[in-house]
Amino acid sequence: MHPQFKLLINNPILETMSYTPIKSEYLNQCLSSYLHLPQITNRPFIFSCFALSVDGKLNYPDFSSGFAIAKHNFAASEGERYADWWILQLARSISDAVIIGSNSLYIEKNDFTAQINAPELQQLRTKLDKPQNLLHIILTRNSNKIDFTNELLCQDNDIPLIIFTQQAPELLPQHFILGNIKQLNLVNKKQIILDNTLDLNKLIQKLYQNGVQTILNESPYYHHHLQQLQLLDEAWINQSGVYIGGDTSSLGQFNNSFAVNTHPHYTILTLHSLGYNFVYPRYKVSY
Repeated sequence: MHPQFKLLINNPILETMSYTPIKSEYLNQCLSSYLHLPQITNRPFIFSCFALSVDGKLNYPDFSSGFAIAKHNFAASEGERYADWWILQLARSISDAVIIGSNSLYIEKNDFTAQINAPELQQLRTKLDKPQNLLHIILTRNSNKIDFTNELLCQDNDIPLIIFTQQAPELLPQHFILGNIKQLNLVNKKQIILDNTLDLNKLIQKLYQNGVQTILNESPYYHHHLQQLQLLDEAWINQSGVYIGGDTSSLGQFNNSFAVNTHPHYTILTLHSLGYNFVYPRYKVSY
């Protein structure tokens, strides 16, 4: 299935020297434009991708998976619902690594991987000279919260994984290597990196030195935290035409709020639509 988005807004900044286009005719056909990414020379490009309800909720109170926001929009066509999934796969296909919080692993029932199912996006990833699997980065203060026995990412497989944590597991799985940030080596498939302060700046710089140029964030908690550190460059927020209400999960729900004079600003880079039940804005985050 090839989504055909209508391009409603295209910010002229994307045509400047600050951005570089991915020359993919497939993306040009789907998005009605090339995908332009920012040129950042001192650290990775970091962006988030989420689907939200019109009132900013991440999930339903009786269905905790974030994927349900699009899947259970019953007014939308199959193509609209697929387009939400396609946007996430696009985000993954251009990324070297993906950030996941330990809560997301729990919600997704030990079965989370940043998979890319669309053959055309798999081919795009190959064209961009990226490996088949993204480097998965789990951020957690206490690694004992992770179900090493059943969690798919923690098995002895080919999915590269870094667990960045303040506390080592009580029992180190046999195929994991334990070390600190200086010892981080992407040759190792499974590694636990200890840091007393859980300093994301240090981790991100070390990853950049090891060739990681683009990082996708899929953790709601760290979406907010990365902005507190002024590290988040963009937010891709698919808005599904459903209303949820109440106090169910939302971005930044468990973080300290930004203040009236010290908050990020979101500038629209592109705005796409497909049908009448979703919109797909891409935002530049400024501090």
